[in-house]
Amino acid sequence: MTRRRAIAVLGGRPGNAGSDALLLAEMIGKELARRGYGLVSGGEGGVAAAANKGCQAGGGDTLALLKWNRLSDAEDGTTWALPTSMDLARSNILNWCGDGMIAFEGRYGTLTEIGLALDTGRPLLVLGNQPFLTAEAFAAPTCRVVADPRPEDAPKLVDLLETLIAAGEQASVRPGAAVVEDDQVDASGIGLRRAIPEDLELFRRTFADADVLAWRALEPTDGVLSRFQHERCLVILDHHRPVGFLEYGTEPDPEFEHLRVEALAVSDKADRGREIGTRALSLFAASVFAAGRHRITAAPNADNAAALRCLEKVGFRQAGRMRAYERHRGAWRDALLMDLVAGDLAGRPSGPPRTAVGHG
Repeated sequence: MTRRRAIAVLGGRPGNAGSDALLLAEMIGKELARRGYGLVSGGEGGVAAAANKGCQAGGGDTLALLKWNRLSDAEDGTTWALPTSMDLARSNILNWCGDGMIAFEGRYGTLTEIGLALDTGRPLLVLGNQPFLTAEAFAAPTCRVVADPRPEDAPKLVDLLETLIAAGEQASVRPGAAVVEDDQVDASGIGLRRAIPEDLELFRRTFADADVLAWRALEPTDGVLSRFQHERCLVILDHHRPVGFLEYGTEPDPEFEHLRVEALAVSDKADRGREIGTRALSLFAASVFAAGRHRITAAPNADNAAALRCLEKVGFRQAGRMRAYERHRGAWRDALLMDLVAGDLAGRPSGPPRTAVGHG
């Protein structure tokens, strides 16, 4: 059975959104229904009521996530009402309900929901003026802003949202998923912090480099590179200067306290050969073991001598060879299975890494 797709609508209650915004919400609700989407909202008047009205007129279904425990709070045009009794906390459910999100005019409630969507990397289309947020706040590849939308532009606006959804359908990581501390630095000045939207240029530069492309080819577009903006992607700093990144994953089974290194790269040739990657990986591994995790694995290409040297200097050991492990430019290549446990960590510091004072 094919899952029906849905769009979450954010926007003001009665009095917090003007008539133009309400008409726009109604037209977009109708366009979403025409394309087969359902609509999820807070369901309590204002933008939610207008969008529900349009969606219902187009033959679509709507779900209202109500703040309180009263079914009667749901507006006309609601197919299903869910009284959450969660007050503002229901915004977290709304954040994850839709395949994408559209934000209309509103005030503080809408502001918090926009902030949550930006922080978690949800595909987000922001329509109209948002006076409480700056242009820098919206500088994320998962977000687009249309400052002066018109009701007759509803099809084009939904096209734009669908572009954001398609670009974001690479795997994303849930919030709160970080295992190690960010904002840490070792005695040599090598640090790690969580990736942020401003790091897109770093990722773009990395995957435009021939040495990196020889081992991992990614199209260096914002939509593809935005997949690295999550809590398990750490930017490597050399005295506060971003020079590369480390991405990691975790085993889904809680009985296995293992992590795996998904990617490790130093962006510029001038910074390679200085053991930046080795020191960053050592710092990361020390943090992993300090967090109580048991083992770290990596699967470098069997012919990637630089990656193998880096891993071995940290203390990783080869555990096996995985034949035809990954496809690169149409050809299958072998990888080595390597692992590290706490006792193998080379040069393990006597204490935990210290917290960075700032990024500089």
